Amino acid sequence: MTEHDNRSDTNPLDEYAAQASEELGSRSTDVNNASVGHVESGQVSMRESFAQSVRSSAVYLEDAAAGIVQAGSLEARDASMGIVMASDVHTGTLTSGVVAARNMQGDEIHTGLLFAVNVRGDVHSTISPLVGLAIGAGFAATIVAARVVVAVVRHRLADR
Repeated sequence: MTEHDNRSDTNPLDEYAAQASEELGSRSTDVNNASVGHVESGQVSMRESFAQSVRSSAVYLEDAAAGIVQAGSLEARDASMGIVMASDVHTGTLTSGVVAARNMQGDEIHTGLLFAVNVRGDVHSTISPLVGLAIGAGFAATIVAARVVVAVVRHRLADR
């Protein structure tokens, strides 16, 4: 057995993944006036285009749309996306169903569900984790109040 076989805490694909990430990080892809299925590169720039999915360390979208975007850094101008997962998001106008980001800054952001640590700018979110917590607390309080009311009604009807 080799030394690698004796160590159970290492993944045999780690070296391959590191090499692929290094090669991927150095490539740049530009998509202009096109519709593509999947874009994966170190840096992606899309103008007036559509992609079903984008995966990159840095993404720039201008007048573009994408289904799923996974990026370290996302910069967007007049863009629409289904799902965004990024560390940093800087945007002019962004419309998205779900946004998960560590830092988010934008002029006008419309999203259905927002998960972000730091948010700056004009953000309109239908449901954020705080709103979800408030909805859940309200629902729980309603259930407790309904049980109390039912118990009081039963007690009064039993006394008659």
